[in-house]
Order: sequence, then C-alpha cells, then structure tokens
Amino acid sequence: MTRRTGVVVVLAALALALSGCVSLPQSGSVKSVSVDVRGESDTLVDYTPGGPKKGSAPVPLVQSFLTAMTATPLNTFVAREFLTSGSSDTWVPEKGTLIYGGKRVVSEPGGQVALQLTDVVELDRRGGWVGDPTHGRGTTIDLKLVKEGGQWRISDPPDRLVIPQSHFEAQYQQYYLYFFDRAAQVLVPEPVYVPRGAQASTLLVAGLLKGPEAALTDVERSFVPHGTALDGISVPVSRDGTAEVPLSHQVLDVDDNQLNLLFAQLAWTLGQISGVERMRVTVDGTPIDLPGARPDVNVGEWSQFDPAVAWASTTLFGLRQGRAVTIDGSTERRVSGPFGALPLGLRSLGVDLPARHLAAVTADGRRALEADRDKTTGPASPADVRTVYAGGTDLLRPEYDLYGQLWLVDRTARGAEVSVVRAGARRVLTVPGVTGRNVERFLLSRDGTRMIAQIGSTAGDQLVSARVRHDASGRVLGATPARPVPLTGATVSDIHDVAWRTPGTLAVLAGQPDGASQVLLAKIDGSSTPEDLGTDAELFRGDAVRVTTSPALGAPLYVGTSTGQLFSLAATGRWTGTSIPLGLSATTFVG
Repeated sequence: MTRRTGVVVVLAALALALSGCVSLPQSGSVKSVSVDVRGESDTLVDYTPGGPKKGSAPVPLVQSFLTAMTATPLNTFVAREFLTSGSSDTWVPEKGTLIYGGKRVVSEPGGQVALQLTDVVELDRRGGWVGDPTHGRGTTIDLKLVKEGGQWRISDPPDRLVIPQSHFEAQYQQYYLYFFDRAAQVLVPEPVYVPRGAQASTLLVAGLLKGPEAALTDVERSFVPHGTALDGISVPVSRDGTAEVPLSHQVLDVDDNQLNLLFAQLAWTLGQISGVERMRVTVDGTPIDLPGARPDVNVGEWSQFDPAVAWASTTLFGLRQGRAVTIDGSTERRVSGPFGALPLGLRSLGVDLPARHLAAVTADGRRALEADRDKTTGPASPADVRTVYAGGTDLLRPEYDLYGQLWLVDRTARGAEVSVVRAGARRVLTVPGVTGRNVERFLLSRDGTRMIAQIGSTAGDQLVSARVRHDASGRVLGATPARPVPLTGATVSDIHDVAWRTPGTLAVLAGQPDGASQVLLAKIDGSSTPEDLGTDAELFRGDAVRVTTSPALGAPLYVGTSTGQLFSLAATGRWTGTSIPLGLSATTFVG
C-alpha cells in the first residue's frame, strides 16, 4: 500500500470510531479482545502504549503522544494523559484524522514544538476519503506545551487523530455503510475504513446510525430513526456468527415497513464482516423482530435491495453492422424492435435496467433515439422510433438510471453538455467539474447516485465522480461537484474505457506505454493503492478499445478490440477468445 492510500485507510477508520453514536474509549482498562473477524490478515495484536514519563522534555513527550494514538483496540485513554487537564476534557479527535508518511518534531523556544508532517492524507469525521488537502506540500502543526504539576503537557492538541502510515496500513480495512437511494428501491454503498478485528462490527453500526453526511441529504437516505444510538458499548459477535445490535428505544416507534428497511441497512453493513451470519436487534435486552421472523435473522435475507439491482437483466447487448443484437452464451440474435430490424446506422447503445427499452446514437453523433427492445405486434417501422435529442455535436453512449431516466452527454464546442430525459422531456443538468469539460466517456452507478466521467486533457486522462441528487420519486435535482478518482501509482498512458465491476469499484481499461492494455480496479472513493489497482488479469496485447462488465456478482468481464473481436477474462487471469464472430461493437450490459 502506498503512503497516500494507506493514509486514507487509517483516517476513515479512525474517523468512524471517533464519530457518530460511539466515541473512542477515554478511560478504563484495555482488554485483549482484538480478533481479525475478516480472516484476511494476521490476527491483530493488542497494543497499549505507555503514558508520559516523569520529567520528559517537550519533543519526547510529543513523540510519545503520537505513539499513544496508535493504541489497539482504538482508544484515546492513554493519549489524553499527555494533555493538560483542560485540553483533555475539550479534545475532540472525532472531528477527523490525519495520516502522515513522514514526520519531523522540532523544538522551538518556550517549550513549543512544531510537528512537521509530509505526504499527508485526511479523512472526514465519517471516515470518508478526503485526500491530501495540502496538494503535496505537507503541513505543520504548532503545539503549545505548558507545565502542569511540574511536568510538560500539551495544551492545544489538534481536534483529530494523527496517525503514521504504517499504523493504518497494518490495522484498517475498507468496508461500506449502506443507506438507501431517495426512492428506497436499492441500497447505496458508502466506503469507510475501520480497524479489522472485534471493533469492526461496533464501528460500522455506529457509523450507520449517524446517517448520511449533510452534503448527501438529497442523494441517499436512512431509515434509522433520528436519535437512535447504540444502547451499550459494542456490537458483539457470538461464536455462532450472530451479531447482537443493542439499540435505543427510538426503533420501537417505527412501522413494520420502516423496520424492514432499517434491518436491511444493518444486515448489509454487518454482512461484510467474515463470520457474521445472523443478527439480533435488541432494545433493553429484548429482541425486536419483524412479523413472521425469528429474533435472529440471516444477514442475507435482503438481497432484493442489492446495489447492483437484483432485478436487472443480465443479457449482453451490442451492435452488428449498426443493428442491436443480444448475446446469450454463443448465441447472437437481433432484437425484434426497430433498432434490430431497421437500418438506422447506430454507433452506440444504452439499455434500461429491465432491458425493455433501448437508446442509441446515430452514426454522425448528432441524434439520440429511443425505442422498445422488442416489437410485439407487426413489423417494426420508423414510427416506432422516438428522437429524444436532435442537433447534437458528438453524443456519447447513452445511459439509463435506476428510475428509467435517460442520460446524454453531448461534446459541444463549449465542452460537455449533460442532459436528462424523463417522460420524454429533456432537461440540461449542470454537473460541476463535468459540464464544459472535455468528457471522453461517462457512466452511472446502478443505484443512481454516482456519475463517473473521464476527462481528457493535455496532462492525460482523469476519472472524476459526482453524486446525483434526486427527490423521493427519483427525479434528478442536480449533482455535487465532481471529485477526482485517482489511479495512484499506476502507469497509464491513456484510458480506453471504464465500466462498473462492483457497486464500489470500477474496471478501467488502461493503455500502457508499450502499447499493451491492462484492466485496473479503482475504488470509487479514490483511495486505491497500487496493490488495489492491480488484478490477476494478464496484459492484453491486442488493440483493446472497450471493457464490458457489470456490477452484478459473478458477471463476466470482456475486452473488445477495434475489429469487433471479444475476449473473456478466465479464472486463470488469461484472456480467451469467444465464439462470437468478428464485427461486434458497442457491447454493453444494462444501465
């Protein structure tokens, strides 16, 4: 893991631990309870750092204070011993986390100490990836020390945890908090980082109870009643894999439908932890159950809310000689609707999630058309085709969202213009960081809350992500400013194509300096390390122009060439040819 990404991991995890309904333990003994619940790494080792030594000078005291913030399990009990009595009571590390790759502790006159940090990354108080706010410059934290009882103590600690890269690399893991889209149709994953081990279940539930961050109010929602808190200090997991979630009385005031959605959020969030098979929600020790269900429920019972959209079609679509076809295994068929029956000369294709409607761009890139996939009565005719965008300049491949709305991006002389078509009416949408830029391609997440765009410039290609705001009916209200999704540490000459590989990762077909291509996996929060980006897939030596896959579990991954040949990624990591004849273009899954 690189410094930058490692920092991210720690930051988020710490921020979660520090924020929400559960705060870091500030007092009491530290018990040996850490266990690696994911089973993906070595068992975590408990570490209780020592407190301040009598007569310690300012610089060693600050060094020890930094060490104290690496306690495992996560807590600030010892760290507060390095502070004055007043600052110990007012220190709020819950406000965020700062991770550093290098540090220098410099003594200054009057007992003051300058903490110079390099290669820094921040997480917000929810554990969300912020990145390096210093843009590579590093930061200096000036600490004021005073004598209290004859001993040096820190009087103005920063309201954040300050953690070395090595600590977060060793201790933290990315998970997701699951909220709902605004229309409560599917769950929306929000990446966070928390420590592996026995604390993970507690910290994840604490983060979930806090709800979506304020900036995402119109992006996602939670069905956890306002004010709900953990009614206890932890979410223990029994040896038989049951997580017990003790909640406050607010959950007693919801109806069965809201309780079901609340359980779905908890189940998907806790179900990420290896070994957690069931959960039991309690209030004052009494189980709260859904009608007709046992008090302890299987965490896999809410698959209908899968962010990859459980009911979405798994059919592969493409164009052959400008006409729409479907591919089922080695069988290829033209669709019976106008896009398959008429010589419309299409160059790109989009399909709605149920695979009932198709949208396409004409060969000149100036018009976007829409039609039913199949014709149920009589032969298809031009009257069956609807023009949803005319007079364009260079339209990119269209995309449908969760609500059946059609998204279009036109590459105009003024830069990208983003439009959304709902019930036949087109509306221009301003997406800060995308509108007006040189957009090479774009895609939407199946949960409807994220737009990914590839921005081209003389400095190279860049991926950005914007969040999409909706009302409760799914109508698009706007978008948040786009943020970079960096491919840190990867050698990329240009980006050929991008697709969703999971609800939280992107498959990026990246060109290499030697002319080969490589499929990278990028995390949507921009926190990927070079190790994260790498896959077991071998380099593709052909003329790759397209990557086709979907976020559905077990979906195949294809690479297409400029001649229309399709290659499939085998379990061995090798690219194998398919039986589909040459000439297939614009391959896509629904979405």
